[in-house]
Amino acid sequence: MQVNSNTEKNLAKAVNNVTKPKVSRSYELCVKGDALRFSKMYRESVKCYLDSIMMDRNHQEAYWGLASSYKYLTEYDKSIKTLEKLVQIDENNDKYFFELGVCELSNGHPENAIPYLIKAICINRENLEAQIQLAIAHELVDEADLSLMIYNKIIETNPEFLKAYYNKAAMLMGQCDYQEASKTFFQLIKRNPDYYKAYLGIAMSFDKLGKYNDAIRYYKKFLSMKQFSEDALFAKKRIVELKEMRPKREGFLRIV
Repeated sequence: MQVNSNTEKNLAKAVNNVTKPKVSRSYELCVKGDALRFSKMYRESVKCYLDSIMMDRNHQEAYWGLASSYKYLTEYDKSIKTLEKLVQIDENNDKYFFELGVCELSNGHPENAIPYLIKAICINRENLEAQIQLAIAHELVDEADLSLMIYNKIIETNPEFLKAYYNKAAMLMGQCDYQEASKTFFQLIKRNPDYYKAYLGIAMSFDKLGKYNDAIRYYKKFLSMKQFSEDALFAKKRIVELKEMRPKREGFLRIV
């Protein structure tokens, strides 16, 4: 019993001697900035992050928060400059290069986004979002062949990453290749039958191909899943229009 009593006394002394590590003012300001940013008070958070950085020029979390707030405020030039400072501090973080690419895309400069996104992928080959954004950037600079190659590679190596199917199909529709687009949408719903946007894509592809009965069927399928979505009015309107077109088309063929 004496041994246990001494042990407890020693533990009590140890606990009493433990002190909380001192927190810097820069850290406190960064935490406050984070709280404001998470509350969507982006303008207010900027001041906290700037004050934090003034006290610690290498505070990566403060730079990250500042860049994020500028991004939400659509002040992309400022976000880019902040992220450029971040990569000077840590050039091996794919997240920083990825965000630089995204900001350049959002700022209307896909040509500037490409090297940043490539750098992000070189650092982290598993960064599928960076690969997707790179495909988008190549498409925007009229390099659709490279974009298609990236989508196909993602689908081959990561078949469960559904965004690659959807983006590829959407790009094919933009190129008026509705046949291949519909095939890609079908690949997507084979992976996930609940991916409702794919049904709308199939309907629109068949619509463009003049396969009106099939188009109506998939417009209805889309509506059965998302009757109150923002695209529902378009789908309903198109069904009515296609139904009106079918008799005229059939009558025309009978006369011929």
